Amino acid sequence: MTRSMKLEADFHAAAAALISVIEPIEPGLWMHVPGPSVWSAGKDAAHVAEAAVYHQWIVRLTIGQKVSTRRPSLERQELTTTMTVQQTVELIRQLTEDGTALISSLNEEQLALPTRPPRARAQRLADTIELVLIGHYDSHRRDIVRKLGDVT
Repeated sequence: MTRSMKLEADFHAAAAALISVIEPIEPGLWMHVPGPSVWSAGKDAAHVAEAAVYHQWIVRLTIGQKVSTRRPSLERQELTTTMTVQQTVELIRQLTEDGTALISSLNEEQLALPTRPPRARAQRLADTIELVLIGHYDSHRRDIVRKLGDVT
């Protein structure tokens, strides 16, 4: 199995695990803000989708695809989202498919490129995909599970 195939499989698994957690969330829990300055479960999930656009921008920039020189913005102040559970699930599915197509197209030389913009630890692109893109899905899934456990 090539490195890109493993990353692709891990990305799909992370997305499936995240979706399995958020899809059954009831609207009241989706919008519940568990404390001051703490995101609702819905905001966590919507943030994953928003950040996936940014993380895929990093991959595209690193491999030299034509992208905007301005990084995609991430809204962090709002504690809830205007998106429904279903809208968020569909967006995550679409962005995961986009990301999967991007990852599967990468060759070993591209995966070995230094990530742009440079990361704190001078990561190679493969490491950035694993730690930042896939890891982001996993960390927010864990946050959502914890929040749901705190209110149920």
